[in-house]
Amino acid sequence: MSEIKSTRDFLLILLVIYYSQGSLYAQGSLISKVALALVLGISVFYFIKTLVFTTNKGSFYIAWSLLLILNTLGYIFTGVLGNPDHFSMFKGIMMASLPFYPFYYFSKKNVLQSSHLIRFFIVMLPITILQFFLNAQQILSERVTDNTDLVNNVAYSFVALIPFVFLFKRKKIIAVSAILILIFFIIQGAKRGALISGAIGLLFFVYLQLRMVNKKKRFRGYLFVVIAAISMSYYAYTTFQNNQFLISRVQSIGEGDGSGRLIIYANIINNWYNGGFLNHLFGFGFAASLELSGIGNFAHNDWLELLSNFGILGVCIYFYLFSSAARFTFISNWKIDKKVMFLTIILIWFFITLVSMSYTNPSSYIQAILLAYLVGSESKILD
Repeated sequence: MSEIKSTRDFLLILLVIYYSQGSLYAQGSLISKVALALVLGISVFYFIKTLVFTTNKGSFYIAWSLLLILNTLGYIFTGVLGNPDHFSMFKGIMMASLPFYPFYYFSKKNVLQSSHLIRFFIVMLPITILQFFLNAQQILSERVTDNTDLVNNVAYSFVALIPFVFLFKRKKIIAVSAILILIFFIIQGAKRGALISGAIGLLFFVYLQLRMVNKKKRFRGYLFVVIAAISMSYYAYTTFQNNQFLISRVQSIGEGDGSGRLIIYANIINNWYNGGFLNHLFGFGFAASLELSGIGNFAHNDWLELLSNFGILGVCIYFYLFSSAARFTFISNWKIDKKVMFLTIILIWFFITLVSMSYTNPSSYIQAILLAYLVGSESKILD
């Protein structure tokens, strides 16, 4: 058991090291490459271990694994190994999917507790803030104008951190403070998808606080939650109102401005529809969206990415994954805090699949860790 605990701690440290590149040390350095190799190597080991030797894995585990296997086989047999875009996408999929397995195993063995995840969050929050500012600085340094309005993709990293706040069950002031920090940077990032995802997380956070009010101190508990909810809403509203650039971007949605997504979506759907029968069923191959989009971009939508790459088969596996998650939400015997946390992760994840990329995004490793922690702790009741 001590060996498993050491591996757990070592893997968490490796993830911190890898995702600190570009902020604490140079991006793409030997340090990050070694950390990545170790993370993937350990994760592959536990993928095999859980796949072969673990019983009662359940439908969610099976669906998660099918998606990973489909993309792996797709890259091997239909991807262009020397294409940097194909390799980048495959690496993103590995980082988004493989960390699920060691943390699933740790959770099943009861050596992954909320305290470990809280410590990980405390370390990653300042690192993510530093990455936010460095990314903004890099964007501005590459401009030839004095325009300081920018869209910061690191905003999605703050969205991914929101479910960690649910783990501060008895430390409500810390939880409220943490989510206010996350909401602030999400708004400053000016990503419309991140803004809506963050709003989903905030609403479920308030709902959980209402559900977890101490019955013996009901009046004081509800009063605190109501005051906190009003304060957070006012804070989010005023922060949003002070960001005129984000307001203009939100208003542009009603004017049909989807940052080129509508063109990409239409091209992918039309090319898939006009393809042959086998293309309808199995798609056009790994990263086919780069050609089907018509402008050399990925789909910016998980469902269309899978449709272009693996056809109806890929979409069905992804649907199976989400239906397994929905089923698991309603049949689990969790306490309310875990159930709401799981539902929040799934809903944020689902929304992001519609407007951006999730299963190919390496930052989704955070989602994988949290889902593994939850699913592994109750895997015996999945089926």
